[in-house]
Amino acid sequence: MRPVTPPFLLALSFTVAACRHETPFAYVGPDSLGPISSAVPRRLTFSAGDDRNPSVSGATLVFSRLDGSRGRERCLAFLPPQGGTLRRVVCPPTSPADTFVDTWVEPTLSPDGRQLAFVWQKGAPASYYTWTRDLVVAPADDPGRPSFAGQAWYVLPDGRIATAVTKPMWLGPGRLCFLAAYERVFKVKGGGAGRLTDTVLDVFSLVHLDLGTGTVGVVPGADSSIAYAPAPGGGLWLVKSSDSTRLLLLAPGADTAVVAGTFSGPVVDLANVDGVAVALHAGGDVIEWVDLTTGDTGFVGSVTPIRRVTPVPGTRFFVVEVERSSDPLSDEGANLWLFGVP
Repeated sequence: MRPVTPPFLLALSFTVAACRHETPFAYVGPDSLGPISSAVPRRLTFSAGDDRNPSVSGATLVFSRLDGSRGRERCLAFLPPQGGTLRRVVCPPTSPADTFVDTWVEPTLSPDGRQLAFVWQKGAPASYYTWTRDLVVAPADDPGRPSFAGQAWYVLPDGRIATAVTKPMWLGPGRLCFLAAYERVFKVKGGGAGRLTDTVLDVFSLVHLDLGTGTVGVVPGADSSIAYAPAPGGGLWLVKSSDSTRLLLLAPGADTAVVAGTFSGPVVDLANVDGVAVALHAGGDVIEWVDLTTGDTGFVGSVTPIRRVTPVPGTRFFVVEVERSSDPLSDEGANLWLFGVP
């Protein structure tokens, strides 16, 4: 990966006329509203489209949104973590000559809120395959003008080829971590439903990126990790493919992870919620939490699959991505919900 010159954007000019109080038909936008309820769990997004990849930094929840207004293109939306009115929605830049489908996914804000890292995918309108996929970093107030971009394609030391980036996270100034994965697109033929298409990510390992040098490498001691989260006091919590029921701790400066706890079933996602390890079970129907200090454990289930768990820092809450249908090939999409640890 290497720094690149920001792409050219088509400049558009608008004439704005100020409206006096007596101007007929003057429009005043609605006031920002808080969440409709304080109960937990509660639904945060009500889009009829598809909301994915939640990430929380400070007082901002950012996620990838598909609402149908731009076809198959996905935008980035910003919302208070507790719910309420969307603060803004930012979409990929367009021009008359642009015939690609641009998709913005996997967003994460830097700790100071000034930079935004996300995956920028491009593909043909008639294709389900992504032609290009870049991990980019851009100003949070202007995501369409990245200051850094690098291909998500990466060859692991064991020879496996990663083609996708999932769950990127800032672990310090100028340092990003993410799970390197391989994207499989498959089609299912049959019946009146026609031909259905779905995408599966095979997660390989935890990788870190130095934005200053563009250097990419497997995090020492985190090879074969399929889920991760920052650990209390520094270091990382890991779950590896060799035994995905074990919670591992990779201490700061260490290159070997040690067992820190055990979950009751295989795990596919992980979060640190105020020092409590919160894990999503394979299958997406159960979330389990383990307090390593007190030994307390708990569970919450869902009738439709959960795909992502992300903490709200400084609170006992976490945001989850919940499918609206239990059909694995459904196109009904997902919404975001807020859950909590007692």
